[in-house]
Amino acid sequence: MRFKEFRDNPKSPWRFYIFYIIVFCGGAVQGSFMGLYLTEMGVPVQTLGVINGVTQIVSLFTLPILGRIADRAPSHNMVMDIGYLITISVFTAFMFIRNITTIVLLRFCYSIIATPLNSVYDTIAMEQSRLRGWDYQPMRWMGTLGYSVMSYVSGFILNGEIKTIFPVMIVCYIATFIVGLMLPVAPRTMRVVASPNEPKSKESVYSILKDRQVRNVLIMFFIYSLAGTTNNTYFGNYNQELGGTLTMIGIAHAILGFSEFPFHLGPGKRWLQKIGVERSMVMVLLVGTFRWTICALTNNATVLMWTMALNGAMLVPVIIGLSRFLFDHAPEGLKVTAQTSLRSTVSVIAMLISDFGGSAVFHLFERSGLNPYKGMYWLMVPLSFIGAMIGLSSVRKRESEEKAEAAV
Repeated sequence: MRFKEFRDNPKSPWRFYIFYIIVFCGGAVQGSFMGLYLTEMGVPVQTLGVINGVTQIVSLFTLPILGRIADRAPSHNMVMDIGYLITISVFTAFMFIRNITTIVLLRFCYSIIATPLNSVYDTIAMEQSRLRGWDYQPMRWMGTLGYSVMSYVSGFILNGEIKTIFPVMIVCYIATFIVGLMLPVAPRTMRVVASPNEPKSKESVYSILKDRQVRNVLIMFFIYSLAGTTNNTYFGNYNQELGGTLTMIGIAHAILGFSEFPFHLGPGKRWLQKIGVERSMVMVLLVGTFRWTICALTNNATVLMWTMALNGAMLVPVIIGLSRFLFDHAPEGLKVTAQTSLRSTVSVIAMLISDFGGSAVFHLFERSGLNPYKGMYWLMVPLSFIGAMIGLSSVRKRESEEKAEAAV
C-alpha cells in the first residue's frame, strides 16, 4: 500500500526525467551499433535492409494489435513493464547465441516488442503531464541527454569489442524496468475502457484522417521516415568506408542527440510552437534536402559525422510536435492506438519501402559500378525536396480556404 501511494503521488516529474535518461541510454547503444554487430557476425550489409523489411511487414499487423492491447489493459504501465522484461530476456539470449539464423530471429523479436513500447511510455508521460499540469517536452529532452552522453561514452567503450553492447543494454533496460515500476499509473477515468456489458464503441482512431491537416502531416512524416530509415541503415557502414571508426560513429550519434537541445529549449522551442506542426514538417524536409546533399557529396568521414548536427531540426518536430498532435486529436481511450496505428504504422510502411526497395537499389548501384552509399543519399535529395513542396502547397491551400471562410 505504501509503495502504491509513493508511486501514484509524485511531487514532481523527476521520475520521468530519470526514466527517459535511462531508456534512451539503452536505445543509443542499440541504435548506434546493432547494425554493425550483425555485419560482424556475418550478415551482408545489403541483407540488413531485408531483415529490417521482414520485421516491418510483421509490425504492420502487430502494431495496431499491441496498441489496442495497451489501451484495453488495466494500465499502460503494466504493458510497458512486461515489454521490458521480454526485452531484457532477448538481450540476455544474444550474449550466448552465435548461430546467425538465431541472431536474426532475436533481432526480429526485439524490434517487434521495442517499437510499440516507445508509444506506450510516451503515452504514459503525456497522460501524466496532462493530469498533473507538467510539461512533456523536458521529459523527452532528458531522453535526448541520455542518448547523447551514452552515444559518446559507448563509442569509446565498444571500440575494442562490439559484442559488449549486450551487457551494457541489459544493465540499461534492467534500470529502465525498475524505474518504470515507480511511474504513476493513470486513473482509469482518464481512459475510456469499456466494461464487458457495455456495447462496443464504433469510434475508430482512423476517423481523425478525415482532417486534411492530419493527412498532410502524416504524408510529410512518411517521406521523412523513408529518408531517415535509409540513413539509419547505411550511415555506420558508409562512415567506415570513408575511413571512420566505431568511436566516430558513437560521437556522431552524440552530436545527433545534442543537436536537439536548441529546439527543446528557449527560442527554438517557441519558434516551433509558433509555426505549428505542418510548417515544422515542411522545414524538416527542407533541412533534410540540404543534409542528404552533403552526405552524397562528401568523401570525408568527419564531414559525414558532423551532418548529424542537422538532425535536431528534423527530429524534434517529429518526436514532440507529431506525438502531441496525434495525442490531442485521438479519441479518448485510443491514445496509444493513435501512436501505433497511425504514427508507427506510417513509419513502418516507410521503413518497409526503404528496407526492401533500398536493398534492391543498393545492389543495382553496386552492379553498375557506382558507389552505392552515395547513390542512396542522392535519391533522398529530390525525395525530400518534392515532399516539402507538396506539404507547403497543402498548407497554403488550407490556410487560404480558412481565411476565405472567416471572411464570409
